[in-house]
Amino acid sequence: MTASRFVVQPGPDDLPPTADVIVIGGGPAGTAAIWALHRLAPYLRLVLIEASDRLGAGSSLASLECYRTCWPAVCMAKQMERSVEVFHQADEYLGEGAGQALALREQGYLFCAMNEAHAATLRADVARLHELGLNHIEYLDADEVVYRFPWLGKSVIAAKYDPVAGWLDSNALIYRFAQSAGNARILLGVPDVSVCAGGGKVLGVQTPAGFIAAPAVVIAAGARSGAIARTAGVDLPIVVRPRQSFTTGWRHETFPGHAPMIIGAPPFPHVRPEAGSGAIFGWEYAWRAKGSLEPYRNDGGDALVEPVFPVEPLKDPRFPSITLALLARQFGHRAGEGFADGRYLRSLHHNIGYYVSRDGSAAYRILDDGQRQPYESERAIIDAHPALEGLFVSVAHVGHGIMTAPAAGEILASRVLGLPLPDPSFEDFSFNTAWVEYDAAVL
Repeated sequence: MTASRFVVQPGPDDLPPTADVIVIGGGPAGTAAIWALHRLAPYLRLVLIEASDRLGAGSSLASLECYRTCWPAVCMAKQMERSVEVFHQADEYLGEGAGQALALREQGYLFCAMNEAHAATLRADVARLHELGLNHIEYLDADEVVYRFPWLGKSVIAAKYDPVAGWLDSNALIYRFAQSAGNARILLGVPDVSVCAGGGKVLGVQTPAGFIAAPAVVIAAGARSGAIARTAGVDLPIVVRPRQSFTTGWRHETFPGHAPMIIGAPPFPHVRPEAGSGAIFGWEYAWRAKGSLEPYRNDGGDALVEPVFPVEPLKDPRFPSITLALLARQFGHRAGEGFADGRYLRSLHHNIGYYVSRDGSAAYRILDDGQRQPYESERAIIDAHPALEGLFVSVAHVGHGIMTAPAAGEILASRVLGLPLPDPSFEDFSFNTAWVEYDAAVL
């Protein structure tokens, strides 16, 4: 067996015959898992398997690489509190030089209201966050918005401001997790992997290069997770949605490089400065699966029944123009100025990936008549699979996999090792917790 920790397209001689824990997925969830497992139990023999020839090649490509602390559900707030602690002390947790590599830009999140109804919603949001002790979150009236952010113009009548929020280099974070995981073996370029089970428990994984025996397997493979779970004869209660972003090398003159992430009014287009003179844009619009070819149709909603690979053909070429038009309309920019300047559409880079979330069987409320009412949850599933001993998952991170990765990894490691959870509220990331207060319709 080769001595290299990172092996691309491994052959039989590159595979260890056995491991203590195998993690499938080389994105933020998977790499955070091996990092946290190594921190808690450095004696473990860890193997990570990634389909691509590099780490972080999945949904992270469409990410805006941001993090925020203004979560109204207790479990999410606690998860981000811990993750931000790791970001702030990166050298301690991820090795010397990690802080410089992550390149944190803590420039804040600014949620903007353009009418009184939305302003009232933001005011209530801030009151709830203060109840949780998140007193750094501010409600800004129109005068305060103009005073702090005069370049925004006069369309914004109120805002919710998270000054601890920001963005980082997600690729650096993913690789720092992997590099900080002791002697974990990283196998790249392994597109086909199956979880082998027998007698009601995990036996290991099968790859094109051979079998690796292990009593514990973690599925953290984003949109591919459902298909991988089915190789073990179990299902995951998840759905996938295409999500898009785009990056430009140009930014209008009055949008400064020190600006926070700007989130507009419903349907919430958002943008932040990027790479010197550029900007990165997003908008979680309702992508409809009704026009998809079989077997990917889902006439009941905007989620795909199964992910399509490669995902690039699902890009909507209108997406950049629509996003810019929304921002221009909301911020009062006329043709040729601000977000209505045509230079934004020159030489842009259009990104797409999948967001994975709980399906209606894992996120619902019980109504007074006893009926289940599904809702779109922000909570990941980080838990042992109830139907198969030794199978664990860290899935359905809903696009928050980068910002929550440190805490998610520690939750997963606690599950694998049978240790108490780092915080009691983290039980809400289990399979069987269907509803959590303030989890639905989170902005």
